Amino acid sequence: MSFSIAFIAPYKKMADLLTEVSREINKKIIIKVGDLEEGVRQAVELEKQGVIDVIISRGGTAIAIKKNIIDLPVVEVQVSGFDLIRALHQARKKTNKVAIVGFYPFTYGIRGLGEIMNLDIKILTLKENWYIRPFYIKERLKEIKEQGYNWVVGDNISVETAECLGMNAVLVESGEDALMQSILEAERVAEVRKRELEKTENIKNIVDFAYEGIITIDKKGIIDTFNPEAEKIFGKEAYRVIGENINDIFPEFNFSKIIKMGQKIEGKIWTVENIKIVANIIPVKINKEIVRIVITFQKVSQIQKTEQKIRETLYLKGNIAENTFNDIIGQSKIIRKLKEEAKNYAQVDSPILIYGETGTGKELFAQAIHNYSLRKSKPFVAFNCAALPESLLESELFGYVGGAFTGAKKEGKVGLFEQAHEGTIFLDEIGEISANIQTRLLRVLQENKVRRLGDDKVIPIEVRIITSTNKRLLRLVKKNNFRDDLYYRINVLNLEIPPLRERKEDIFLLVNFFIKKYSYKFRKNIEGISAEGIKVLENYHWPGNVRQLENIVERLIVRTDKNFIVTDLVKEIMELEYESCLVDDFPTLENVNYSSRGNLKNIEKEVIMNTLKKERGNKAATARRLGISRTTLWRKINKQFKLK
Repeated sequence: MSFSIAFIAPYKKMADLLTEVSREINKKIIIKVGDLEEGVRQAVELEKQGVIDVIISRGGTAIAIKKNIIDLPVVEVQVSGFDLIRALHQARKKTNKVAIVGFYPFTYGIRGLGEIMNLDIKILTLKENWYIRPFYIKERLKEIKEQGYNWVVGDNISVETAECLGMNAVLVESGEDALMQSILEAERVAEVRKRELEKTENIKNIVDFAYEGIITIDKKGIIDTFNPEAEKIFGKEAYRVIGENINDIFPEFNFSKIIKMGQKIEGKIWTVENIKIVANIIPVKINKEIVRIVITFQKVSQIQKTEQKIRETLYLKGNIAENTFNDIIGQSKIIRKLKEEAKNYAQVDSPILIYGETGTGKELFAQAIHNYSLRKSKPFVAFNCAALPESLLESELFGYVGGAFTGAKKEGKVGLFEQAHEGTIFLDEIGEISANIQTRLLRVLQENKVRRLGDDKVIPIEVRIITSTNKRLLRLVKKNNFRDDLYYRINVLNLEIPPLRERKEDIFLLVNFFIKKYSYKFRKNIEGISAEGIKVLENYHWPGNVRQLENIVERLIVRTDKNFIVTDLVKEIMELEYESCLVDDFPTLENVNYSSRGNLKNIEKEVIMNTLKKERGNKAATARRLGISRTTLWRKINKQFKLK
C-alpha cells in the first residue's frame, strides 16, 4: 500500500536533511519549507489539491497546521533527548545559564537536565495559540532576559525572537533518527486513515443505498444521519433535519422514553406524521452507557406490497424448490442407497420417473434432485396432474394466447413448461393424464418446443422433466391406458421410494424430527417420546407412509399436556388410527377359516385363535394380520375371552 507524504520543514536545513534521508530509504516525499503561517498556507494548499495522505512537520508549525486543516492527519517530528542535549552542550561552551523555550511536548520531561549537565536551566513552555501572537513570545523572552538568561535553546520561532531581542540562541535541530521515525509514523497513520476511510465509505454506501430508512441520534437527541430512504418516506431533506433535535422533528418517537428504556425494540408499528411505519430501535452502548440510537424503518404499505409481490412471483407460482437431501430424514440402508442414487441422477439432465405410494415423499426427492443439480438457481415448477380436468390441464401446462377459448385472459397465459425454462418441471401423478394430454406432452419432450393453445408458432424450451406416480405405469401401458412411447420417454432414469413399513428403523428419526417441527409450531416444549411409544409406532404398517406418521406426531403434540409424549397417549391415538384405517387399508385375512355359525363374539374369538395359531403365537404379527393394534388384541384376549 503506497501513500503520499508531505514534509513541511520550519527551516531549510531540516528540509535538506530530510531530502537526504528520503533518498537513502527510497521514499518519495513532497518537501516544502515554511515556518508557522507560511507552513500553514502550504499545508492548506496541499489539502485543497487532494493529493496528500499525511503531513509531517515540527514544533509550532506542526501545531499551527493541525489547527488549520480539516481532513489530513499531521505527524509531528519529536525532538529527541539526544537532539536537546546536543544543543545544550553547544550553549554550555559559552554560558552556564540557559533558557529552554518551545511548545509542548518540546519542553516536557527535561527538568532534570540542569543537574546532569551542570547548568542553570529556565524552562518556558509556549501556549499553542501563541504562534499567531508572536508578541506574547517576545514579552516572555524579555522577562527571561531581565532575569539574566541571555542564552536561549529552542525551536525556530523561539530562536528568531530571541535573536531579535539581542539574545544568543541555539536551534534544537532534529537528527536523522527523528526524521526517520516521523516518516515511519506517517506511513502507519496514513494506512490506518485509509482503512478507516474505506470503512466509512462502505458504511455510507450501505446507509445511502439501504432499502430501509435509517436515522441515527446522539445521546442528546440530535439527528446526525438521515439517509435517502428516510428522506423519501418522510418527504424531508436531510440537510434540513441533520443537527436538529428529534423531539422537534419527530415528537412521535418519544426520544426520552427510548433513552429511559435503554433496550432494543423490534417491529414496533408507529404512526409518524400520518405515515405508518414498522421500526427497529437499537441503542448503541459503550461501557453500558447509551452513546447513540439507531432507528431503521419501512413503510407498512411498502412491506405489504413487497410481500405480495414475492408471493405472486415466487411462492404462488411454485417456482422454488425448498428442500434438499438434508431434509430427507433416514439412516436406513435402503434410504441411504436411494439418496446416493438420486444424487447421481441430479448430475445429468435425463428424465426421471419416481414411483412411490402416497405419502412417501416423491416431491421431496424431486426438489432435492433439483437443488443438487446445476439447475438449482433456475425455476422449479411443480404441478399435480390430477388437480385439474383435461380442458384446464392443457392450458395450464402449455399456456394459451388471448382469446384462445371462452374465459381466457386477454393477455394470454404462460404455461408451466415456459415458466420452468432452463430449470426443472415436476409433474406429480403423471398416470392420471388423458390420452390427448399424453400426446401433446410427448411432442413437447421430443421437440423441446411448446405451442400455446390458439397460437400458430412454437416456443423453444430447455427443461429437465421429473415425473412421479403411485401407479404401476407399465400395467397401464399393457391395458392401453398409457402411451408406451411416452412411458419410455419419461422412464429413462427411475427411483422407487420405499414405503415406511420397509424402513421402520427410520421411524425413530422421523418422529423426533416431527416432534421438533411441531413443538416449534405450537410453541410447546416437548423433549421427546417414550421408548415404548416408539415401539407402538414401529408395530404399525403405515398405509399412509411418512405423511401419515407426520399427522400422528402432530396430533400427539397437540394432545399432550406434558413435556414428554407418554406411551398411553400413543396407544390411544394409534387405536383410533387402526380403527379408522381398518376397512380399506389393512391386509385381508386370506386363508383364515372360521365357522359360519354362532354369534359375532364366537366368530371373532375363532378368528383370533386361528390367526394366533398361524402366526405361531406372535401377537404383534397377529395384530398386524388382523388389522388391529397390539393393545386392542391384548384387550380382547385378556378381557373378552379370558385367554392366557
